[in-house]
Amino acid sequence: MLGSVIAISEAVSLGVHGMGLLAASGRRLNARDMARALGASEAHLTKIFQRLARAGLVRSVRGVGGGFELKLAPGEISLMAIYKAVEGIPDPSAALCSYCAQCPFQRCLFDTVLTESARQFLDYLSGTTLDAVSLKRGGRERLSRSSGSA
Repeated sequence: MLGSVIAISEAVSLGVHGMGLLAASGRRLNARDMARALGASEAHLTKIFQRLARAGLVRSVRGVGGGFELKLAPGEISLMAIYKAVEGIPDPSAALCSYCAQCPFQRCLFDTVLTESARQFLDYLSGTTLDAVSLKRGGRERLSRSSGSA
């Protein structure tokens, strides 16, 4: 059995990837096409995007031709803003080792590598915007293949 070394929630992953699709497309997208491109449940993705809308990162447009669109320029939206909208404020001091609360050792056997990894990941989220990741990652091509559009 293979386990994940570092895991983020499915909701955060879908939020970041869905926002990446919006940034790469440069247009309004509906939840059905984004869910298909991401291999996700449309209902789950819609709930995530409702959180993103409440946080002021996207606008929801109802009706024919509706969907979601970025409310800010891609360069103004950090991956951390998406994370916070979906999961809340991350706790960098939260234990990455499930045994830490009961650890019998005075000093963690993993030394500082877990806390340093968490800090580095949070710094990446804070310092990286949608424009820095969306276009160079091929989001537009993935969306075109899944929705049948150009």
